[in-house]
Amino acid sequence: MAAIDGLRAIAVLMVIAFHYLGRWPNDYTGLSISPMFEFGWLGVDLFFIISGYCIAMTASRAGSLAIFWGRRFGRIYPAYVAGVILTFFLVSAFGLPGKEVTAFQAAGNLVFLNALGFPPVDGVYWSLIVELKFYAIYGLLLCISRRPAVILTGMAAIFVIGLGLRLAGINHFDRLIRPEHIILFLIGSALFFAHAVESFSAQKRYYAVALVGFLASFTTGAYDAVIPYAAVTLSVGMLIIASRRFPVFSMLWPIGLISYSWYLLHQNIGLLIIRGLTGAGYGDAIAIGAATLSTFALAVMLYLAFESRGIRRQANRLFEGLFAMLRLNRFARQPA
Repeated sequence: MAAIDGLRAIAVLMVIAFHYLGRWPNDYTGLSISPMFEFGWLGVDLFFIISGYCIAMTASRAGSLAIFWGRRFGRIYPAYVAGVILTFFLVSAFGLPGKEVTAFQAAGNLVFLNALGFPPVDGVYWSLIVELKFYAIYGLLLCISRRPAVILTGMAAIFVIGLGLRLAGINHFDRLIRPEHIILFLIGSALFFAHAVESFSAQKRYYAVALVGFLASFTTGAYDAVIPYAAVTLSVGMLIIASRRFPVFSMLWPIGLISYSWYLLHQNIGLLIIRGLTGAGYGDAIAIGAATLSTFALAVMLYLAFESRGIRRQANRLFEGLFAMLRLNRFARQPA
């Protein structure tokens, strides 16, 4: 998994570069350099492919819906709560125009009410809402069948229905999950299923599904402005996941380990630092470097405190117990 962690590192660096150097106008950040890395948002799409892989892996090891959802929530929630609280207090203390929320709104973020219209403590949380939707979809598919072919067919059907309704001018289905997102989860899941079987013919079928998903992702219109960048980014990501043996990417695994915590913290806190330093007369390189290093250091601390195995184990037990109390214990039978 070292190469996949290395891919996570590339993904988070792309997103950080986008948010610091491409997302916000210079009159907001105080930077004087021309915007660049406007394609860096593709790093989030890499994360979705990786998530599809990891979610399918978690499901393959879970014996019930309660265990599956419990482990996924246990993975993301502790660091998320800490990230929300830290970002809220820093933004409230130092001020960030247009991104400040009330304590009540921040509390709503802790239970994901930002999915229902609450202002987010940090805009990057939108991708976590997409993840939660996919947890629900994947879990429901598992209750129908645990056969990979059925699961992939279900995801493909959601993609086709969503895209068809959008082309017909009906966008309400996007509230469930956008077609450009479900197809990325499908790609990651297909790559996992290819690794999980021993039959070479079955592996080829799953790789073919991932390839078709790659091609289908360009039908949504999401990449129309960045087609060359998207083609390279997604294809390289798929190749790394499929091979799991890329020495160059494998060396980046330590950054990949803290990529989730860094993703949670980098945007608003980084913008605070950049605006503060450029406003005080410091140069662009110093401002961007300080934001990068400071948020990285905070991410390391967040990772050590809230993403350790002990914390994850306790969070898994907590959420597995909560979902079990709701009688979410049934999966379809394991295929023979």
